Formats: sequence, C-alpha cells, structure tokens
Amino acid sequence: MEVWNDVFLFNSAYRRFEVGRISFDNLIRHVEWGASPMQGERRRYVVPGFCDIHMHIESSMMNPTEFSHASIIHGTTTIVSDCHEVANVFGLEGLESFMRFPVVNDTFYAVPSSVPASSSALETSGGAFDAYEAEKLCENKKIIALGEVMNAQDLFSSEDNRTKRIINVMRQKRPDCPLEGHCPDLSGALLDDFLASGVNSDHTSQTPASIREKSAKGMFLEIQYKSLSAENLKALSEIPGYFSFCTDDVLPDVLAAEGHLDRVLRKAIGLGMKPEEVVYAATTSPAMRMRLYDRGVLAPGKLADFVVLDDLQTLSIAQVYKQGRLVFDRERGLLVHQSLPEIPSSVLHSINRKPVVAEDFIPRCPDGKRNIMTIKHTPHSTMTEIGHKEVEVKDGTVPLEGLNIIASVERYGHQEPISVSLLEGGLTRRGAICSSWAHDSHNLLVMATDAEFAAKAVNLVITRQGGIAAVDETGVVFLPLAYGGIVSVDTWDGLSRGVSAIRTWLKDHGYQADEEVMSFAVLALPVSPRLKVTDKGLVDVHAKRLVDWRNG
Repeated sequence: MEVWNDVFLFNSAYRRFEVGRISFDNLIRHVEWGASPMQGERRRYVVPGFCDIHMHIESSMMNPTEFSHASIIHGTTTIVSDCHEVANVFGLEGLESFMRFPVVNDTFYAVPSSVPASSSALETSGGAFDAYEAEKLCENKKIIALGEVMNAQDLFSSEDNRTKRIINVMRQKRPDCPLEGHCPDLSGALLDDFLASGVNSDHTSQTPASIREKSAKGMFLEIQYKSLSAENLKALSEIPGYFSFCTDDVLPDVLAAEGHLDRVLRKAIGLGMKPEEVVYAATTSPAMRMRLYDRGVLAPGKLADFVVLDDLQTLSIAQVYKQGRLVFDRERGLLVHQSLPEIPSSVLHSINRKPVVAEDFIPRCPDGKRNIMTIKHTPHSTMTEIGHKEVEVKDGTVPLEGLNIIASVERYGHQEPISVSLLEGGLTRRGAICSSWAHDSHNLLVMATDAEFAAKAVNLVITRQGGIAAVDETGVVFLPLAYGGIVSVDTWDGLSRGVSAIRTWLKDHGYQADEEVMSFAVLALPVSPRLKVTDKGLVDVHAKRLVDWRNG
C-alpha cells in the first residue's frame, strides 16, 4: 500500500482542495483531511481521473488501443465511446470486434442508436442497427449507455420505428443505462417531447438560453470545446451538477498539440471558471451521470484513478495513476503500453467500389439560364446553409465559377450511379480531396474544383483501400486509414502528422473552417442542418428528404 502525506486533495463534496493524507493500492483505502502542509514543499494537487462520457474513438481516426495511449497521458482514465462510425461500416460483428481492442484506461461503450444516421432511403451504410443488435450488445458488460439519439423525428412520430424499438430494448434489458441525446435545435414543446421519451442529455452547441431552458427541464448537458464562452460558462455556473465536460471529437494532431479532455478544461479555466468547478465537472459529475459509482471522487473504496497536478490554472499534469498503478510520468512518459491485436484482412480491404472516371463527376443540367440550389459552407459551423446561384448552362454542363463539385460515392459494393451536387465556399485553388472518413456512413466524400481531379482523388482512395487523398497539379498528399477506411493502424503520433498535412493542404487550397478536416467530413452528415450530400443525392435535413439542386 502506498501512502501520501501533505498533498492537496480534491474534496468533491465541498468542491475545494484540502491538505490531507491518502492511502491506496488498487483502491483508495483511507483519506484524511485537514493536515497542515509542510513548509517549503512544492504543492501537489490530487484530483480524480478525468471522465469523458461523450466521445467517438473513430473521430480521432485511432483504434481503441492507440487512443488509450494518447488520452491517458492527459489524465483521461475513463471514457464512454459511442462507436457508431465503426457500426456504420461493419455492423454488429465489427463493433464487437472493435470493442475487444486492449486499452490502458477504462473504455466503456454505448449502444449506437442511429445507424445509419438517417435512413436507407437517404444514405447507404455498411451496417444497420435495430432492436436485435441493441439486444445483443446489452449482453456486453462494457455497454453502459444508449448512444446519442440523433433522429428526433422518430421520437415525435406516433408510429413504430427503429429509434423507439432500440429505446424499448434498453429499458427492458438495461434500465440502469442513461439515454444520450443530440438535439441542437430543439426548444419549447419539441424539447419537452424529446425529454418525455427518456432521452435526457445533449452535447451539441449551446447558448446561454439553451443551457437555462434545457437544464431547467432536467436535461444533463455535456459541454464540448466549441460551446465554451464566457456567456455560456456564466449560465453553467448557475447549474452545478447538471453538466459535465466532454470532447465529442478530437482529431489526433489537435490532441498531440493541445490535449484531450484537459484541453477543454484549460479553456474553461481561461474563461474564468474556478478550477474546483472545472475539476468537479470532469470527474464527479460525469461519473454520476454514467452510474459509475466506483470512481469520480477521492474516497475510501473508490478506484485509485487519479491525476497529480502541479498547477491548477494550467492543469499541468505531473503523473497519472490507474487503479493505483503509475501509468504516466512527465519525466518518463507513458509507462504502460498495449499491443494491437491481429486485424482480419477483410477489415483492411473494405472499399468495394470499381474505379470511377471524370465523366461521373460532371454536373449536368438542361441548357439555359438556371437558378440552382447549392450547399453553402459556413466557416465557423458544421451546419450549412441553402444557397442559390444563377448560372448559364451550355451543352448540358454547369459552369463551376465560384463552385465546387461535391459528391458522396457509395463504397459498399452496390456500384450505384454517382449523384453530383454543388458547393459554395469550398476550394479556391485547383485540386480535389476525397475521404473515406466521412460521417456517418463513410462513403467516399469528394470535393473538387473539376471532374478530372475528382476522379483522381476518388480512385486513389479506392486503390489504397481507405484514407484521405488530396491532389493538385503538384502531387498527392495521402493519409492511410486502413481499418475500414476510417481508423489508422499507425501510432497516434505518426497519425497526427498525417492529419496535420491534410489540414495544411485544405488551408492552402482556400477551404476555411474552424476545424477543417471535421468540417469537410460532416458535409456528408444528413442529420446536421441544413443541406448535406449523401450517395443518394442532396438531403434537406429539416424536411428529411432528397431534393434536386437543378430546381433551386
């Protein structure tokens, strides 16, 4: 048993630090408060391990093993991952295999509720989840929640549907599991209906008004980096215990440069939230939300998962302990490593699309002056707007001045014809980028200034069986994502360099976004407003239907 004297221990009950003594092996055995600190000693602050309860491992492009290596050095000892990306590509069997990767931290999972994110009428996915898949997953002890419910219209419908069936399975098989939600635009009566279904959390972008309304109605808020502002933090300070911090999506180059959940926490402190409140919302509050009563506080009988800090303002991490074992030390680095399991060949060869040609990407329209509909990219949001543009069509081909080709190429073996749409606010320098990491169905999303480059980028991803290909007159930048076309089998530091190269390419070619790589990927997400593209065509997200851009 190890004993530490004269350390500043975080007292979750009072949300303050007190000098004390702690004894532990794999569990915390004894805590004593109120001792006097030794004079001249450097302060050590001990806090429970950070809990990230809303995130997607695949959104880091990492496998669970590498993600655990990358995140635990930033103090994240517990995560709850909704792996609906892998489920969209490989279905139930593939998700169960993904969940068996060895990890350093505690990695729990949520039952995907939205696979595909919309419906088979609007997009093609490799897997589909309904009541049967939910029931099978409920048998797994790693499952502790229902993943974010994105299709609110299912909840409002009076008819039987997939979302309702999955919720019913959770209530019957795992009534202890929280039901996680995704409701960026809901308020008033619609928010009431959403909550009445039993889905009672939200992790999407917030405003002071949404924070106050949602929390007043009993909704638990999971606050990610993009929702942090001085105004939002003031509103959050009024509802302690009704929110936690989370990451949702963190790309590997950002993680390497800025951190994981600790990155979110540092921003909150920098905006004026007290460190004690920040620590509570990253430890006790998320653990309670997920019914993980064996962690989140420094108390006898709890897991000896904790982080040693030497500065509260910067959250400078000196050491990380997992079940009493030192797993990270700032001077020595990561002290515990796991090896990747053997990966089946079928997982590494999952792009079942024949080569394409430039002719597939030429936007066609009857001759004459036309008012066409476009996807209007907004730099500071993953949401898009509906654009309209007058063009003069000659020889059946739409001129691309000020426009990009945007298309999602079906990859699961159906060889469906390619439905081309048009984008405003895309690339301004000639070239194309294609990605098999395109939320959530992960077909081959391509954005291009012309059809020739579009075909070249798509064929590179097909030939190399998954990844992100960026091409122009000077050459190719390619990031391999061998595992299902969405996850790397490289080390996380190598992957971070590859993602950084893709991000630089997008910036150099005029694509403007707060998060360039993610912004591009979610142009294919048909549950994120307002107009998105899938392999079926252009989707009006609010109306939940396909629209013809030629009739703008």
